[in-house]
Amino acid sequence: MPRNVLIRFVPPAPIKIKTGKDTSRIREWDGEKLAAFLQEGLEIWAADKHPDFEMRVAVSRQAEIRFENWKPEKTRAAELRLEIGEQMSVVMEGIEAEDYLSE
Repeated sequence: MPRNVLIRFVPPAPIKIKTGKDTSRIREWDGEKLAAFLQEGLEIWAADKHPDFEMRVAVSRQAEIRFENWKPEKTRAAELRLEIGEQMSVVMEGIEAEDYLSE
């Protein structure tokens, strides 16, 4: 039986870009596109490391890694959250910011 892991992902803060001496504009991140990229990267990692995991990434206002319909023991849950969080960092290093920012 697959073990469902829900990752509630919070996109980075918008980026303020100076366009002139007294002007600037805000570029927002495409949260859904970032979440899809993150999910794809995590699925590739989980296929090797945790083949029984089904990863799902959702855009949220609060970050969380939740184990759905199963409950690992407390210390194992903390280890898994840490491991998934580290892998999220590795996956996000691979983004090209321009591909995920608004015009």
